[in-house]
Amino acid sequence: MTHRSMCELGLLPPDNVAVSPAYVSLSGGHGAGVLGAPPGIPAPPYMGYPEEVVSGLSEGYGDDVHGELL
Repeated sequence: MTHRSMCELGLLPPDNVAVSPAYVSLSGGHGAGVLGAPPGIPAPPYMGYPEEVVSGLSEGYGDDVHGELL
């Protein structure tokens, strides 16, 4: 997952390790925080997108490997 709001919305537990993202500073004042689900808690697939959207992503790349990376 790429947004702390998942924990703030209660979709993931408020675990200090889970909500402490790795932060990457980018140019122009932008940045990206990366966090994952704590051990034992599965991440929601494709951030909860409907199955027809998920299957379309994999089809658009032509293989499942690229689709799984999203």
